[in-house]
Amino acid sequence: MRLPFALSAAVLTLAASAFAQDAFISADDALKLVGKDGVRFVASDGEKDFEKGHVPGAVEAFAHDLQYLDDVRKCKGLPMCEATAFEYIGKELGVDASTQVIVYDAGMGVNASGDWFFLTLYGHKNVKILEGGLAAWKAKGGALEEGKAKKPAAKAFKGEVQWNMIASRADVEAAVKDPSKALILDSRHKLEEYTGKELLGGLTGPGKEITVARGGFIPGAVFSPWTKYAGNKDAEATKPTLKDAKDLQKQLEKLKKNGYAPDKQVITYCHVGLGRGSFQYLALKKAGHANTKLYIGGWSEWGNTPELPLGTQQ
Repeated sequence: MRLPFALSAAVLTLAASAFAQDAFISADDALKLVGKDGVRFVASDGEKDFEKGHVPGAVEAFAHDLQYLDDVRKCKGLPMCEATAFEYIGKELGVDASTQVIVYDAGMGVNASGDWFFLTLYGHKNVKILEGGLAAWKAKGGALEEGKAKKPAAKAFKGEVQWNMIASRADVEAAVKDPSKALILDSRHKLEEYTGKELLGGLTGPGKEITVARGGFIPGAVFSPWTKYAGNKDAEATKPTLKDAKDLQKQLEKLKKNGYAPDKQVITYCHVGLGRGSFQYLALKKAGHANTKLYIGGWSEWGNTPELPLGTQQ
């Protein structure tokens, strides 16, 4: 029996919102899991932040460095080719399919969303973002360790890629040519990036960093910074990572003048996808927008591909 369109859309909206809500774990619940077998805490900020203080037993995985441009190009828009990602998850993070994974950052949730997206994309089914991050952890009396991460015991991981979470470069090019196919949102918060005045770096492969060759934005993309969707951009202990669903829906209402519609595909991107773009992906899901995809190639791929067009400001 087919559901009426309006009812079907409502079901998808509720499912999308529930999916986003389920991505988080409270500091109280996370504290009960520290030190337990089968639990892995993963710090999503950079190595220097990790060394200043981290959850005991945590490993470090800076979200920005989980996208390899060479792999994006070779493997249909994935941040790493499947074999590379599976080996990284198992050997470097010490995670297998049965591991309860809790990712966290300072508290804003941006980098944590990148690690969450990465692991979920590759088929891990038990990944949570620590609500309030390290700020909430410390406020609840959580212990901290200093220094470098200890190498975890290697495990074997092999998941099933969730292709419905991502948009390929070809998908984005199709939306540029025909805006009726999708609304593209640029989640970068610095106007200097959007206008091309600031150029960021990224990895082409492990340890191989390059600065993007061109600045600007994808033609037709709407500048919609992740900060508009954030509930805790100052990393405070008691604030939620995302604004509540009603406030997020108001943000979508504002985008109607740019072509937003509840049944239209929305593609979000930033520089390397895993961070500001993944944060916006979660926010859109919490707002109830089911048809959301992340272009992980982001400006790293687009700006380093000279034959692709640049957006121009009106």
